[in-house]
Amino acid sequence: MKKYAWAFASALTLMHLCGCSNEQGTDVAGQGGTIMINLAADLSYTRAIDESTYSDVNNYRVSLYKGETAIFQNQLYSDLELTQEVDFGETYTLTAFYGEDVAAGYDKLYVKGSETFSVAQGDTRMITLVCRPANAKFRVAYEGADTNDSFEDYFQDCAVSIQTAFMDAPVTLTKADKGKELYLKTGDTGTTANLTLALTDRDGDLVQVSGFETEKSIKLKPGVAYTLTIKPHKVDVEGGQFDLEITVDDGVTEEDITVTIPGDYI
Repeated sequence: MKKYAWAFASALTLMHLCGCSNEQGTDVAGQGGTIMINLAADLSYTRAIDESTYSDVNNYRVSLYKGETAIFQNQLYSDLELTQEVDFGETYTLTAFYGEDVAAGYDKLYVKGSETFSVAQGDTRMITLVCRPANAKFRVAYEGADTNDSFEDYFQDCAVSIQTAFMDAPVTLTKADKGKELYLKTGDTGTTANLTLALTDRDGDLVQVSGFETEKSIKLKPGVAYTLTIKPHKVDVEGGQFDLEITVDDGVTEEDITVTIPGDYI
């Protein structure tokens, strides 16, 4: 099955502005420091959504905190002053995000980043903040038993309903949604997604297949793309038993979930 690369990086760079005749917010009697927020996007991500909105740094919302106190919040990057004064020895946190932090939605990529730093008295430094995808991407694919046929030669559809703890109701994907990308909120540490599958034959009738697991749970992680592939399998399997097989590899940003329909049924 064709792999899709999913990688997104957005760099935020804070630099001391020096040697410039138009410098703003310079140190006062050596009591603090001055930082300049320079936002740049480095995007290499194959997807169906509009890439240009994510590469345009003026769309990002930026916040700066001194401890728990907000210096500014959710300011458009394009509206920010070129320089910001900071107090030396204090702890600051810079955050940025773009997109909608929704529980589930098609083409709703959400990226965010956070970096904590401090500046010594009289010191200048460069701080890099990287924004990464903060939700998971889920899509369905339907394949034939081999390269000479298609899924439709055996079945009309297989509906996949998915729900997480962040969702009030499940979202159902069918063959008509092939190619669509559903983004799911995972939280910072990931979440469990419950899948329910409903298989229909070529006449459009629901079918019950012995051994076919119609319910399954998988772990979703932020920044990972999941592809659920449904395909018939032309082999003799004792009792017609088969499972929803999930391969987990923490070293990649993609994971394949394969559903195999037993050969004795088809």
